[in-house]
Amino acid sequence: MTPAAGRRGSRSDSQPTRVNSATGVCEPPPIAIAPLASAPRPHHGRRWVETGAGFAAGFLLGHLVLTGLLHEAIRAGLGAVLLLAVGTAAAMWCLFRRRAERRWRAPAVVRPPTQEPPSPAPDTDLDRGVRDIRRTDRGFDATRFAGYAAMMFRDVQSAGMARDARALRDRVTPTMYVELEARGDRLRASGRSACVAAVEVTSEVTEAWQDGNRDYVTAYVAGSMQSHTVDDATGQVVDGSPTLPVAVAAFLTFLRPAGLNFWTLSLIQEE
Repeated sequence: MTPAAGRRGSRSDSQPTRVNSATGVCEPPPIAIAPLASAPRPHHGRRWVETGAGFAAGFLLGHLVLTGLLHEAIRAGLGAVLLLAVGTAAAMWCLFRRRAERRWRAPAVVRPPTQEPPSPAPDTDLDRGVRDIRRTDRGFDATRFAGYAAMMFRDVQSAGMARDARALRDRVTPTMYVELEARGDRLRASGRSACVAAVEVTSEVTEAWQDGNRDYVTAYVAGSMQSHTVDDATGQVVDGSPTLPVAVAAFLTFLRPAGLNFWTLSLIQEE
C-alpha cells in the first residue's frame, strides 16, 4: 500500500477533488434566418402588353415622322426616312422595357444583427490558487507540475520495491520520509520484497492554494502498473500478480515555502 502522511494545510479536513479537464464553452444559439423570397417576375401576359405598347408608341411616332417628313421623303428618298422611323421605334421600345424591369427589382436583403460574443467563464478555485502562487513564482506552470507529480509517483513505487527511501530524502517531507522508511523496515522484517513494473500513469493538477507563507498543490495520478510481493526465501509470489496490471489512482499533495523554492511531497491519498 502507498503511505499516506503529512497534512494539506488549511484543507487537512477536506477530501481532494478532481476538476473536469474538458472546459465547457457556451456556444451562441443558432440564428434562424428565413429564406429570402425570390423577387417576383412579371407575368408573361404583362410582358406582351408592355411590348405591344412599345411597338404601338413606336408606330405612332414613326407615323408622325413620316407625315412630317413626307415632302422630304420625295427629295431624300423613301428608304432613308423609313430607316429613321424604324430606329426611332426601336429606341422607344427599349426605353419602355427598361422602365418595366426597374419596377420588379428584388427587395433589399435584411441581415440579422450580429450576436454578442459569449462572456468568459468565471474563475475556478484552481484558477485563483494558481494565480496566488504566481504572485511569488511567476513561472509556475500547472501542466508542467503535473508531469513532475507523475514522476514522483513512479519514484515512490520504485523506492518501495528497493525497500530503501534514502533516494527520496530531499524530495519528501520529514513525515513522509519516516513513513517510507517504516514500510521498507516492515518488508525486510517479514522476509518479503515488493516488485513493481510497467508503471503507466497520467496526472493533472486539481487543487492549488496558499496557506500563510506556504504554497500547496494537489495532483491526481491515475493509470495502471504491475505489482506483486514475493517471499525472499522461496521466491514465490505471495501477493498480487507479476503479469496482470492493476489500476492505480491517488492524490499527491506537495508543499513548499512560498516563492522560488523546491516542492516536497507531503501526502499520498489513494482513491
